[in-house]
Amino acid sequence: MGKKKKFGPVPNDNPYRMRQTPPPPKTSFIDFNTRRICPACGRDIKIAHNFCKYCGVDLSMIEPIGNDEISKHLATTAVTDPDPGVRMEAVDTLGGFGDKKVLGVLTYVLLNDPDENVRREAADELGDLHHPYSLDIFTKALKDESALVRKEAIEGLKKIKKKIKPKELDEGKPGSREPKQDISKSEESSEGTYNSEDSKEDTFNSEDYREGNNTELF
Repeated sequence: MGKKKKFGPVPNDNPYRMRQTPPPPKTSFIDFNTRRICPACGRDIKIAHNFCKYCGVDLSMIEPIGNDEISKHLATTAVTDPDPGVRMEAVDTLGGFGDKKVLGVLTYVLLNDPDENVRREAADELGDLHHPYSLDIFTKALKDESALVRKEAIEGLKKIKKKIKPKELDEGKPGSREPKQDISKSEESSEGTYNSEDSKEDTFNSEDYREGNNTELF
């Protein structure tokens, strides 16, 4: 009877050892055909909503990424592909479009991706877009466990400071909007007009927001 082979600690000496692949990002699936991501808080909401129900920012001037077929597929790759190199390439490509519609997915990646290099790339692309909605996101990213991401967040804040005028920093946020008028008295309506009856989920509830619906995603 032959001598039994002893498997050592070296992987190549063990014929039964399977090569492991990097785990996919631990994120929930987002259907960009029906959902959109708020660029100010990183939470996903219905694609038809013009206001974020979590943080209250105005999204009416930002086109949902689901309306663009190419960007939609790249966004899905950026948040679901198991290979961090592929996710990073998708993030880089999205940022290269220079379009506001990619703000949401870049924000989501920065707050959720398990790989520091992918998060850093998302922060870099967000900084190049220098949108004022990214201000709070970069502030959160300053607490990231990775120094690479924290450094990129500092650069992002610097770019926003240089490109955006102080009076524009709060545009679109709840505190900057005029009190809503009674829309029931208006005879004119257009597609996309905010309607509290038809879209209750789109309503920003300040009490819910204070009670914990604005949980950080770190």
